Amino acid sequence: MAIAVVGSIHADFYVKTKRFPQPDETVIGSDFAIFPGGKGANQAVGCARLGVETYMIGAIGNDYIGSLLVENLARNGVRVDYVYKASCNSGVAFIILNEETGENMIIVSPGADNALTPEYVENSLRQLSNKVKIVLTQLETPLETVYRSIEVAKKMNMITILNPAPARELDNSIYKFIDVIVPNRVELQQLTGVEVNSIESVFKAGEKLLDHGVKAVVATLGSKGAAITTPWLRAIVKAFPVQVVDTTGAGDAFMAGLAVALLQNMDIVEAVKFANATAALKITRMGAQSMPTRSEVENLISKYDGRLLVELVKQ
Repeated sequence: MAIAVVGSIHADFYVKTKRFPQPDETVIGSDFAIFPGGKGANQAVGCARLGVETYMIGAIGNDYIGSLLVENLARNGVRVDYVYKASCNSGVAFIILNEETGENMIIVSPGADNALTPEYVENSLRQLSNKVKIVLTQLETPLETVYRSIEVAKKMNMITILNPAPARELDNSIYKFIDVIVPNRVELQQLTGVEVNSIESVFKAGEKLLDHGVKAVVATLGSKGAAITTPWLRAIVKAFPVQVVDTTGAGDAFMAGLAVALLQNMDIVEAVKFANATAALKITRMGAQSMPTRSEVENLISKYDGRLLVELVKQ
């Protein structure tokens, strides 16, 4: 079985700097580079690099950048049969990377992402109904498209995973169609209204999403790992210690690892551990799509197995 990723396809324009500029300030940067990106495309490449058949459902513009983006997806093993060319520019992101800390600032211009319609996604998923088990989506395309993809996928008995990034307010009616939602701390707070400033508050916010109908909440906590909230489990899965080079795409790597692990029937704790390892390897490399292979992830898990503990908070 396969994974379908519904989402954005961008080109990322990078520049490094020793510190971020203040408003109205110009700083001197270095090492300009262009990398393929977009949360949808990043996650699709991540899934494909982990050895799973992956379909990208998205849109590019009718420009040179769009052609390069599709070629890159295909080169990384992603099926691009359901990527279409819209009559506009391709999506782009401008990324300032702080070379001292590895942190980043990002501005996104969606372009063709806004042309991805609910009807196109629904038709694509129906054509893939005999192949796809998991549908993975984010919030860089129109909300009505996101909603339709989740609803249609759930009605076709697919597993639905939502990465609610960048954070946007969601209609409460959509939660009942979501099997796993994966917010970071900021997104979790914005979705629930709960001030997220401790592990206890992470679980409290997760419980609020469960009350709305979500089956499981996996909150990413950066260097602290990830928190799992389900009706029967509260757990922290610790992160793998690595040298940070570029955090861009870390969340997308996590999403890819989680989706692949769930596709292969790992339980939620083992799936999150696999996702943590995938994200850890990504942040040791430049570029949002510098995703690891399955063997690299398994080797990292094996290296630390027995030393990284899963903390069961409450059952």
